[in-house]
Amino acid sequence: YHLIGHKWFFSVPQSDAHLVLAQAPAGLSCFFVPRLLPDGQRNGVHLERLKDKLGNRANASSEVEFFNACGWLVGEEGDGVRQILKMGGLTRFDCALGSHALMRRAYSVALYHALQRQAFGKNLVDQPMMRQVLGQMALRLEGQTAFLFRLARAWDRRDDVQEALWARLFTPAAKFAVCKSGIAFVAEAMEVLGGSGYCEESELPRLYREMPVNSIWEGSGNIMCLDVMRVLMKQPAALELLAAECAEVKGQNRHFDRTWRQLQQWLRRPLEEQG
Repeated sequence: YHLIGHKWFFSVPQSDAHLVLAQAPAGLSCFFVPRLLPDGQRNGVHLERLKDKLGNRANASSEVEFFNACGWLVGEEGDGVRQILKMGGLTRFDCALGSHALMRRAYSVALYHALQRQAFGKNLVDQPMMRQVLGQMALRLEGQTAFLFRLARAWDRRDDVQEALWARLFTPAAKFAVCKSGIAFVAEAMEVLGGSGYCEESELPRLYREMPVNSIWEGSGNIMCLDVMRVLMKQPAALELLAAECAEVKGQNRHFDRTWRQLQQWLRRPLEEQG
């Protein structure tokens, strides 16, 4: 196939190849577009400009023009979204892992400062309110770590039907929950350092600028929520899987129990309306 047109957001243009969605006679399709053709000549992908981004500057993002660029069809014509989502699941998982890693780094910077900094005759880490702040941050990180390791196991074992469903359901949920929480988390770490945390020398401003991108690309927060709902509505086994996961911790926390009851009621409502 020959691709013609403009792509407004094209990350890592120096890559050896890209997967690209484009319209074919039968509908939106997925194409493998290499940088170099089999004969060694450059493919017709012309770099227009690089994006001037808030953060993520080490990763080039660009606008490109396709001038009869050669692309090899992946799957069938009209099946592009389903094909690209095979990669999209893993990249969404990567987004959650990346945000979590940035949060851990921010926490390390904040904790180190609190261990060294003297305030009112004590190390900052020994002040009761600061211990509570740092403790809550640590709990969030440990919860995310357990969640992401469980999700990684599901991806590793996706030949198993249940594990594949686990990965399909919880990958967008993880991207939403982890990536969305990162900005406020790094801001809290900044506050631990005070004015020093707002200065570039502290490293935290760079982490803060980096945080929003993982919430935005590979599907924004609303898209992740819609994806979770799509799985729950179209695959009844997914709701059973979610119920089984929640049943293991039922009765251990009243806030969790209340939220789970509300979610169950909300999930039933659309099904009842559909008859």
